[in-house]
Amino acid sequence: MFSITRIFSAAIVLVTGLLVISCQKTDQAATVSKDQWTIDKLRDRAAMQLDSSKYNNALFEQDIETYQQYAEVFNRFPLNKSPFPVAEYDYAVASTPFTIVSQHAIYKGVRIGAYENPESETILDKLTLIILTNDSTANENTLVESRNYPYLTAQGTFEVANNELDWVFSASPDGYAFVMINMKLFDLRFGETIIIYPRTDTSFVYEQLNDSPNHYQHFDDYKKQILNHPRLKHHALSGMSI
Repeated sequence: MFSITRIFSAAIVLVTGLLVISCQKTDQAATVSKDQWTIDKLRDRAAMQLDSSKYNNALFEQDIETYQQYAEVFNRFPLNKSPFPVAEYDYAVASTPFTIVSQHAIYKGVRIGAYENPESETILDKLTLIILTNDSTANENTLVESRNYPYLTAQGTFEVANNELDWVFSASPDGYAFVMINMKLFDLRFGETIIIYPRTDTSFVYEQLNDSPNHYQHFDDYKKQILNHPRLKHHALSGMSI
């Protein structure tokens, strides 16, 4: 059972350890489709971010108020979150937490993605992060951010036995994406599913799979495929795993 959080304002939703900040929806925002994000378009967008006449000042003021109210929450993330002005945009992002339970182990995870367009119900996942916790109540906190449009950014934490896993993620519309977990960098061009197996000595081992929920009609089918991975059972039964 999992839930999807989708927000079109700077409001904060804090539900069972999930914290999401998403986008401001505006009819005035100029958008460019993924296929049109050439280096020249990205350069133009970067220039817009330096032009104060392009700023959404109402959104900026709203963010200042929101972040002052929730400063203590933002301070708990790997990167502190501060308000900053941005040019108009129209972008919806999503964070989807989930749990996978097998005969041998319990995994907690989160999917990070963006809606195909702000009116769509289809989410295109860019990262699926899975952690062996062996604890269905293990704390997971996620902050997914739309303010860096057209770049998708997110960060979060997983609490596991004897350790905490901090992660930071970014995806560019030109196809490059990465996630850094406790300073281990994964280039997601070579696989958008990352599985982390924490060990009792505070180290971890990992898998990077060239797979994604985007390839399946139903998320349960993706989970079954993950559970069938030959090394999953090995790590779950390892005496060094949590």
